Amino acid sequence: MPSEFVAARKKPPVEIRRVWAHNVEEEFRIIRNAIDHFPYVSMDTEFPGVIHRPTKHPALLTAGDRYDLLRRNVDALHLIQVGITLAASPTAAPALAFEINLSDFDQRVHRHAAESVQLLAEHGVDLAAHRRHGVRASALAPLLMSSGLVCSHGAVKWVTFHSAYDFAYLVKLLMGRKLPRSMAEFLNLVRVFFGDEVYDVKHMMRHCGGELYGGLERVAAALQVKRAAGRCHQAASDSLLTWDVFRRMRELYFLKHGVEAYQGVLFGLELDMDMPSNKTPSLPLVAAR
Repeated sequence: MPSEFVAARKKPPVEIRRVWAHNVEEEFRIIRNAIDHFPYVSMDTEFPGVIHRPTKHPALLTAGDRYDLLRRNVDALHLIQVGITLAASPTAAPALAFEINLSDFDQRVHRHAAESVQLLAEHGVDLAAHRRHGVRASALAPLLMSSGLVCSHGAVKWVTFHSAYDFAYLVKLLMGRKLPRSMAEFLNLVRVFFGDEVYDVKHMMRHCGGELYGGLERVAAALQVKRAAGRCHQAASDSLLTWDVFRRMRELYFLKHGVEAYQGVLFGLELDMDMPSNKTPSLPLVAAR
């Protein structure tokens, strides 16, 4: 096993590797060398909020309505960060974490939700540094395609939290064009790029006896999971926390029957959420993450 990630794996706590234009090729070389040994990937993104909002109560939205809202927002906005955490198995501690900083978003000229951009700034995201030193989306796409992370034919498993927007931004980036109008076509592209074993912790929470609810921070606190590194609302740090929350949830709620029944479903785009139910109505697709 190559020495650069053996050393990184042994280092507690996990170090977040910051990826900029000047080191992106070297960091992706590390990812390519590591992915066969650490095929479990937790992912998060940061983006400039949402500018299109529903015109009716979120509980009345169908999955198709929610996808249409997602598509309009993602097509209009720019990705800011991608965070990925690599682990060896579903029970293993995180081995490596990468925070990929993109340069395409410029709040001076691009549309955004002011409160979301302010929140990112308050949590340490330096948008001026992103513009000067970040990776262009057009350069990131081929690196992802050759990394072993995507189109892996089932070798890589993905763990996320409330990730329909996260996957939408990555699908848009990988295709180099706007999202398809059809939700079915979008979900097929998620399968093509990321495989069948995609787990959205927010969806899995619906099957934990009503004990878990809210955003990532609330769920982590309820499970007594501490943040391993970094700050909230930074993509790599949130991907680390997502991985540790998934491990703890799996141990507490899914050890007997496993998690396979919940793969391939993104929270907010579940077709069964359109069916009448006595359960509490689902939160909107862009609720707290």
